[in-house]
Amino acid sequence: MRARIAARGARRAGSGSGQRGFTLLEVLLAFALLAGAAVLLLSMLSTGLRDVADAERHGEAALHARSLIDNAGRMERLRPGRSGGELDGGRYRWTLSVTRVPDPVPSTLPARLGADGRPVAAPGPDDGGIIDAGEPVLFRLDVEIAWGAGGPRQTLRTSTLRALYPLPEDR
Repeated sequence: MRARIAARGARRAGSGSGQRGFTLLEVLLAFALLAGAAVLLLSMLSTGLRDVADAERHGEAALHARSLIDNAGRMERLRPGRSGGELDGGRYRWTLSVTRVPDPVPSTLPARLGADGRPVAAPGPDDGGIIDAGEPVLFRLDVEIAWGAGGPRQTLRTSTLRALYPLPEDR
């Protein structure tokens, strides 16, 4: 019995060409491919996380812009001009510009002529068009919000129109 086991062991040991395995070059190549795939995967995850954070900041900026537009003219009367400030402890910087929109319909009134037959003055914002003193006045609100480290890296701009009835002091 021992002779048979010894003979089998001798046959296995003697058949060197029948052994299978990986060479050192194949193992190194497999590790290099695995490392490259891991680096690529981590890079994609990092980019994805950065994009999610940027989208979150952009969404916050849009909410701030909406809030600024909604609250414009609530505490005090809308007047043409610019205002600005910071939100969230300085993370966001905002600017609100209010401009009066001229009447889009041209005046149907004849031009005022002087004694020499020439127009005296160009119509002003309340002299022409179809809007009279009792009609609402249109204002354009432009909001710009900037954010980012080391200066404004990102900017969000949005605009809207707001119609208000003029008060006597607005005329």
